[in-house]
Amino acid sequence: MRGALTLKPSYYEALKRLTLELAGVNLGSDHTFLVETRLSGLAEREGYDSLSTMIEELFTSGQTRLAVQIVSALVERDMHFFRDPKSFEHLTETVLPALHEARGGGRIRILSFGCASGQEAYGVAMRVMELADRLPNLKIDIIGVDYPSQALERAKEGRYTHFEVQRGLPVQDLVQHFTRDNEDWVIKPALRHAVEFKEMHLLSSLESLGQFHAVMFRGALPHYSSSAQVRVLRGLANLVQEFGYLILGSDETLNNINYGFDKVYGKSGLYRKREDEIVEPEPDPNVKQPTDRKTFERTVRKKRSISG
Repeated sequence: MRGALTLKPSYYEALKRLTLELAGVNLGSDHTFLVETRLSGLAEREGYDSLSTMIEELFTSGQTRLAVQIVSALVERDMHFFRDPKSFEHLTETVLPALHEARGGGRIRILSFGCASGQEAYGVAMRVMELADRLPNLKIDIIGVDYPSQALERAKEGRYTHFEVQRGLPVQDLVQHFTRDNEDWVIKPALRHAVEFKEMHLLSSLESLGQFHAVMFRGALPHYSSSAQVRVLRGLANLVQEFGYLILGSDETLNNINYGFDKVYGKSGLYRKREDEIVEPEPDPNVKQPTDRKTFERTVRKKRSISG
Protein backbone atom coordinates (compact mmCIF):
# COMPACT_ATOMS: atom_id res chain seq x y z
CA MET A 1 0.00 0.00 0.00
CA ARG A 2 2.73 2.44 0.93
CA GLY A 3 4.40 1.94 -2.45
CA ALA A 4 1.28 3.27 -4.19
CA LEU A 5 1.50 6.66 -2.49
CA THR A 6 2.44 9.48 -4.84
CA LEU A 7 2.07 12.78 -2.95
CA LYS A 8 4.93 14.60 -1.28
CA PRO A 9 4.90 14.35 2.53
CA SER A 10 4.62 18.14 2.70
CA TYR A 11 1.35 17.96 0.78
CA TYR A 12 -0.16 15.60 3.35
CA GLU A 13 0.66 18.07 6.10
CA ALA A 14 -0.76 20.95 4.05
CA LEU A 15 -3.97 19.00 3.38
CA LYS A 16 -4.34 18.24 7.10
CA ARG A 17 -4.01 21.94 7.94
CA LEU A 18 -6.48 22.90 5.21
CA THR A 19 -9.05 20.36 6.42
CA LEU A 20 -8.71 21.53 10.00
CA GLU A 21 -9.06 25.17 8.94
CA LEU A 22 -12.06 24.78 6.63
CA ALA A 23 -13.96 21.92 8.29
CA GLY A 24 -12.61 21.74 11.83
CA VAL A 25 -11.76 18.05 11.33
CA ASN A 26 -8.51 16.39 12.37
CA LEU A 27 -7.42 13.91 9.71
CA GLY A 28 -4.83 12.29 11.94
CA SER A 29 -1.43 10.93 10.95
CA ASP A 30 -2.45 7.52 9.59
CA HIS A 31 -4.79 8.48 6.76
CA THR A 32 -2.35 9.00 3.90
CA PHE A 33 -3.70 6.06 1.88
CA LEU A 34 -7.28 7.20 2.46
CA VAL A 35 -6.33 10.69 1.30
CA GLU A 36 -4.92 9.36 -1.97
CA THR A 37 -7.85 6.99 -2.53
CA ARG A 38 -10.51 9.68 -2.13
CA LEU A 39 -8.67 12.44 -3.95
CA SER A 40 -7.59 10.29 -6.89
CA GLY A 41 -11.24 9.78 -7.84
CA LEU A 42 -11.88 13.51 -7.52
CA ALA A 43 -8.86 14.33 -9.71
CA GLU A 44 -10.13 11.98 -12.39
CA ARG A 45 -13.64 13.42 -12.34
CA GLU A 46 -12.26 16.96 -12.55
CA GLY A 47 -10.13 16.13 -15.57
CA TYR A 48 -6.63 16.27 -14.06
CA ASP A 49 -3.99 13.93 -15.47
CA SER A 50 -2.87 12.97 -11.96
CA LEU A 51 -3.57 13.54 -8.29
CA SER A 52 -0.29 15.44 -7.91
CA THR A 53 -1.31 17.87 -10.65
CA MET A 54 -4.56 18.67 -8.87
CA ILE A 55 -2.88 19.18 -5.49
CA GLU A 56 -0.16 21.36 -6.99
CA GLU A 57 -2.81 23.55 -8.61
CA LEU A 58 -4.64 23.81 -5.29
CA PHE A 59 -1.63 25.16 -3.44
CA THR A 60 -0.35 27.37 -6.26
CA SER A 61 -3.64 28.94 -7.37
CA GLY A 62 -5.51 28.93 -4.06
CA GLN A 63 -8.73 28.15 -5.92
CA THR A 64 -11.63 28.26 -3.45
CA ARG A 65 -13.92 25.90 -5.35
CA LEU A 66 -11.21 23.26 -5.61
CA ALA A 67 -10.34 23.62 -1.93
CA VAL A 68 -13.98 23.03 -0.94
CA GLN A 69 -14.21 19.97 -3.20
CA ILE A 70 -11.03 18.47 -1.80
CA VAL A 71 -11.93 19.08 1.83
CA SER A 72 -15.46 17.76 1.25
CA ALA A 73 -14.01 14.54 -0.16
CA LEU A 74 -11.62 14.18 2.78
CA VAL A 75 -14.24 14.68 5.52
CA GLU A 76 -16.91 12.51 3.89
CA ARG A 77 -18.07 9.95 6.43
CA ASP A 78 -18.42 6.26 5.68
CA MET A 79 -22.13 5.73 6.30
CA HIS A 80 -24.41 2.73 6.24
CA PHE A 81 -28.09 2.18 6.90
CA PHE A 82 -29.25 2.11 10.52
CA ARG A 83 -25.79 2.38 12.01
CA ASP A 84 -26.09 2.59 15.79
CA PRO A 85 -29.61 1.07 16.11
CA LYS A 86 -29.98 2.45 19.64
CA SER A 87 -30.24 6.02 18.36
CA PHE A 88 -33.01 5.01 15.92
CA GLU A 89 -34.76 3.35 18.84
CA HIS A 90 -34.56 6.65 20.73
CA LEU A 91 -36.13 8.36 17.72
CA THR A 92 -39.08 5.99 17.31
CA GLU A 93 -39.76 5.10 20.94
CA THR A 94 -39.06 8.39 22.73
CA VAL A 95 -38.56 11.42 20.50
CA LEU A 96 -41.33 11.12 17.91
CA PRO A 97 -44.06 9.94 20.34
CA ALA A 98 -43.24 12.81 22.72
CA LEU A 99 -43.20 15.40 19.95
CA HIS A 100 -46.36 14.02 18.37
CA GLU A 101 -48.22 14.25 21.67
CA ALA A 102 -46.89 17.71 22.47
CA ARG A 103 -47.72 19.12 19.05
CA GLY A 104 -51.09 17.41 18.68
CA GLY A 105 -50.38 16.21 15.18
CA GLY A 106 -48.58 19.38 14.09
CA ARG A 107 -45.66 19.24 11.70
CA ILE A 108 -42.33 17.95 13.06
CA ARG A 109 -39.00 18.97 11.47
CA ILE A 110 -36.00 16.65 11.70
CA LEU A 111 -32.46 17.55 10.62
CA SER A 112 -29.81 15.02 9.60
CA PHE A 113 -26.65 17.07 10.16
CA GLY A 114 -23.65 15.83 8.20
CA CYS A 115 -25.83 13.47 6.18
CA ALA A 116 -23.07 12.26 3.82
CA SER A 117 -24.63 9.91 1.23
CA GLY A 118 -28.07 10.03 2.85
CA GLN A 119 -28.50 6.66 4.56
CA GLU A 120 -29.40 8.25 7.89
CA ALA A 121 -32.01 10.61 6.45
CA TYR A 122 -33.66 7.88 4.37
CA GLY A 123 -33.56 5.55 7.38
CA VAL A 124 -35.48 8.16 9.39
CA ALA A 125 -38.07 8.39 6.60
CA MET A 126 -38.51 4.60 6.58
CA ARG A 127 -39.10 4.45 10.32
CA VAL A 128 -41.51 7.40 10.19
CA MET A 129 -43.63 5.54 7.64
CA GLU A 130 -43.82 2.57 10.01
CA LEU A 131 -45.26 4.79 12.76
CA ALA A 132 -48.34 5.80 10.78
CA ASP A 133 -50.66 3.50 12.74
CA ARG A 134 -49.19 4.28 16.17
CA LEU A 135 -49.02 8.03 15.63
CA PRO A 136 -51.96 9.06 13.43
CA ASN A 137 -51.61 12.18 11.30
CA LEU A 138 -47.85 12.23 11.89
CA LYS A 139 -46.38 14.90 9.62
CA ILE A 140 -42.60 15.01 9.25
CA ASP A 141 -40.18 17.17 7.28
CA ILE A 142 -36.74 15.55 6.97
CA ILE A 143 -33.79 17.64 5.81
CA GLY A 144 -30.24 16.40 5.29
CA VAL A 145 -27.33 18.85 5.07
CA ASP A 146 -23.65 18.43 4.34
CA TYR A 147 -20.76 19.89 2.39
CA PRO A 148 -21.17 19.83 -1.41
CA SER A 149 -19.72 16.51 -2.55
CA GLN A 150 -20.25 13.46 -4.72
CA ALA A 151 -21.74 11.73 -1.68
CA LEU A 152 -24.41 14.42 -1.32
CA GLU A 153 -25.24 14.17 -5.02
CA ARG A 154 -25.76 10.42 -4.62
CA ALA A 155 -27.99 11.13 -1.61
CA LYS A 156 -30.17 13.44 -3.72
CA GLU A 157 -30.43 10.73 -6.38
CA GLY A 158 -31.04 7.99 -3.82
CA ARG A 159 -28.75 5.54 -5.60
CA TYR A 160 -26.68 2.92 -3.77
CA THR A 161 -24.48 -0.02 -4.71
CA HIS A 162 -25.33 -3.59 -3.78
CA PHE A 163 -22.54 -3.44 -1.19
CA GLU A 164 -24.04 -0.32 0.39
CA VAL A 165 -27.57 -1.72 0.78
CA GLN A 166 -26.13 -4.85 2.38
CA ARG A 167 -24.65 -2.75 5.18
CA GLY A 168 -27.34 -2.51 7.84
CA LEU A 169 -30.45 -2.43 5.64
CA PRO A 170 -33.03 -5.12 6.53
CA VAL A 171 -34.27 -7.19 3.59
CA GLN A 172 -37.89 -6.06 4.10
CA ASP A 173 -36.82 -2.40 3.77
CA LEU A 174 -34.86 -3.19 0.61
CA VAL A 175 -37.88 -4.85 -0.98
CA GLN A 176 -40.34 -2.17 0.12
CA HIS A 177 -38.36 0.99 -0.62
CA PHE A 178 -35.87 0.18 -3.44
CA THR A 179 -35.90 -0.84 -7.07
CA ARG A 180 -33.03 -2.54 -8.91
CA ASP A 181 -31.29 -0.58 -11.67
CA ASN A 182 -28.57 -2.73 -13.24
CA GLU A 183 -25.98 -3.16 -10.47
CA ASP A 184 -27.42 -0.41 -8.24
CA TRP A 185 -30.43 -0.04 -5.99
CA VAL A 186 -32.49 3.16 -6.24
CA ILE A 187 -34.83 4.63 -3.60
CA LYS A 188 -38.46 4.60 -4.74
CA PRO A 189 -40.01 8.04 -5.43
CA ALA A 190 -42.34 7.99 -2.39
CA LEU A 191 -39.37 7.72 -0.03
CA ARG A 192 -37.03 9.96 -2.01
CA HIS A 193 -39.56 12.79 -2.01
CA ALA A 194 -39.88 12.52 1.77
CA VAL A 195 -36.35 13.87 2.24
CA GLU A 196 -34.80 17.16 1.16
CA PHE A 197 -31.03 17.57 0.85
CA LYS A 198 -29.15 20.86 1.01
CA GLU A 199 -25.53 21.87 0.54
CA MET A 200 -24.09 23.74 3.50
CA HIS A 201 -20.76 24.48 5.14
CA LEU A 202 -21.25 22.82 8.52
CA LEU A 203 -19.20 25.42 10.38
CA SER A 204 -21.04 28.35 8.84
CA SER A 205 -24.07 30.18 10.22
CA LEU A 206 -27.00 27.76 10.31
CA GLU A 207 -29.90 30.19 10.84
CA SER A 208 -31.09 29.88 7.23
CA LEU A 209 -32.14 26.29 7.95
CA GLY A 210 -34.85 27.43 10.34
CA GLN A 211 -35.95 25.72 13.54
CA PHE A 212 -36.13 21.98 14.18
CA HIS A 213 -37.78 19.71 16.71
CA ALA A 214 -35.02 17.09 16.50
CA VAL A 215 -31.46 17.05 15.17
CA MET A 216 -29.48 13.87 14.46
CA PHE A 217 -25.71 14.38 14.67
CA ARG A 218 -24.20 10.96 15.18
CA GLY A 219 -20.69 9.62 14.93
CA ALA A 220 -18.96 12.81 13.78
CA LEU A 221 -18.33 14.76 16.99
CA PRO A 222 -15.07 12.98 17.98
CA HIS A 223 -13.47 13.91 14.66
CA TYR A 224 -13.83 17.65 15.24
CA SER A 225 -11.25 19.78 16.98
CA SER A 226 -12.24 21.18 20.38
CA SER A 227 -12.99 24.65 19.00
CA ALA A 228 -14.98 23.21 16.10
CA GLN A 229 -17.04 21.07 18.51
CA VAL A 230 -18.02 24.18 20.42
CA ARG A 231 -18.90 26.01 17.23
CA VAL A 232 -21.01 23.19 15.78
CA LEU A 233 -22.87 22.38 18.99
CA ARG A 234 -23.59 26.02 19.68
CA GLY A 235 -25.02 26.36 16.17
CA LEU A 236 -27.16 23.24 16.56
CA ALA A 237 -28.42 24.41 19.95
CA ASN A 238 -29.77 27.54 18.26
CA LEU A 239 -31.64 25.38 15.73
CA VAL A 240 -33.44 23.14 18.21
CA GLN A 241 -36.70 24.48 19.60
CA GLU A 242 -37.53 24.40 23.29
CA PHE A 243 -38.20 20.84 24.45
CA GLY A 244 -36.78 19.53 21.17
CA TYR A 245 -34.12 16.84 20.96
CA LEU A 246 -30.48 16.36 19.98
CA ILE A 247 -29.62 12.76 19.05
CA LEU A 248 -25.92 11.92 19.25
CA GLY A 249 -24.34 8.51 18.82
CA SER A 250 -25.21 6.17 21.69
CA ASP A 251 -21.59 6.30 22.88
CA GLU A 252 -21.26 10.10 22.60
CA THR A 253 -21.80 12.79 25.22
CA LEU A 254 -21.76 16.58 25.47
CA ASN A 255 -19.28 16.31 28.35
CA ASN A 256 -19.28 19.30 30.67
CA ILE A 257 -20.80 21.85 28.30
CA ASN A 258 -24.48 21.14 27.70
CA TYR A 259 -25.36 24.05 25.36
CA GLY A 260 -28.87 24.27 26.85
CA PHE A 261 -29.55 20.52 26.62
CA ASP A 262 -30.31 18.10 29.42
CA LYS A 263 -29.49 14.42 29.16
CA VAL A 264 -32.57 12.20 28.90
CA TYR A 265 -32.34 9.76 31.78
CA GLY A 266 -31.55 6.19 30.73
CA LYS A 267 -31.15 7.12 27.03
CA SER A 268 -27.47 7.22 26.05
CA GLY A 269 -26.69 9.92 23.50
CA LEU A 270 -30.13 11.55 23.76
CA TYR A 271 -30.53 15.16 24.96
CA ARG A 272 -33.53 17.45 25.35
CA LYS A 273 -33.48 21.20 24.93
CA ARG A 274 -34.59 22.93 28.09
CA GLU A 275 -36.95 25.88 28.15
CA ASP A 276 -35.24 29.17 27.44
CA GLU A 277 -34.79 31.09 30.64
CA ILE A 278 -35.97 34.71 30.69
CA VAL A 279 -33.39 36.69 32.58
CA GLU A 280 -34.71 39.90 34.08
CA PRO A 281 -32.14 42.69 33.86
CA GLU A 282 -30.98 44.40 37.02
CA PRO A 283 -32.56 47.89 37.34
CA ASP A 284 -30.22 50.78 36.72
CA PRO A 285 -30.38 53.15 39.72
CA ASN A 286 -29.58 56.07 37.42
CA VAL A 287 -32.62 55.48 35.21
CA LYS A 288 -36.09 56.56 36.34
CA GLN A 289 -38.30 53.50 36.74
CA PRO A 290 -42.02 53.32 35.83
CA THR A 291 -44.63 53.42 38.60
CA ASP A 292 -48.02 51.80 39.08
CA ARG A 293 -49.79 55.01 38.08
CA LYS A 294 -52.44 54.40 35.36
CA THR A 295 -53.64 57.96 34.68
CA PHE A 296 -52.17 61.33 33.88
CA GLU A 297 -54.80 63.16 35.94
CA ARG A 298 -53.39 65.09 38.80
CA THR A 299 -54.08 63.57 42.20
CA VAL A 300 -55.71 66.01 44.62
CA ARG A 301 -55.15 65.34 48.25
CA LYS A 302 -58.11 66.27 50.45
CA LYS A 303 -57.41 68.56 53.37
CA ARG A 304 -58.10 67.05 56.69
CA SER A 305 -60.60 69.05 58.84
CA ILE A 306 -59.45 70.30 62.20
CA SER A 307 -62.07 70.04 64.85
CA GLY A 308 -62.46 72.14 68.01
